[in-house]
Amino acid sequence: MRILVAALLVLVVSSAHSAEKPPIDGWRYPTEADYTGAWKEFRQEVPVPFHVQGDFNGDGIIDDAWILIGTKGKGWGVFVFMGQQNNSKKIIQLDDNPSSDYLNRMGIELASPGKYETACGKGYFDCEKGEPEVLDLKLPGINYFTYESANSFFYWDKKSKTFKRIWMSD
Repeated sequence: MRILVAALLVLVVSSAHSAEKPPIDGWRYPTEADYTGAWKEFRQEVPVPFHVQGDFNGDGIIDDAWILIGTKGKGWGVFVFMGQQNNSKKIIQLDDNPSSDYLNRMGIELASPGKYETACGKGYFDCEKGEPEVLDLKLPGINYFTYESANSFFYWDKKSKTFKRIWMSD
């Protein structure tokens, strides 16, 4: 049953976007054909590893985070489409990788509000100035991860009105 639900989610997400104009010139949404590597291997655990939704900035409007694939050569990036009052989207690029080497080893999931020990808090390395040992996530964030390896969170900082990135593991 879980596999059927996962397949339906991918079909709905892929179908809804495959017919649309690419969200940003030079980028496209992932499709069923992109399910290779870890995306395929861990599909049961993470059915849609390239898309999450949440109110990342706390304005009451749902935002979308995507891993998009470059159409001009190789590469991929992580983007947030911030919902606006006028139904438009403000696009923010969080990461850019010019190589396609690790695309299907990377994923995104929703990071729920809560307290999380950071990588420096776990002693993986020294905390930099202003970097907390424990992240107190007040709003949903984006867990950006390499399967069976490192991860970081992107989260909205209300004070600076930008996304910040913090390493959760190495």
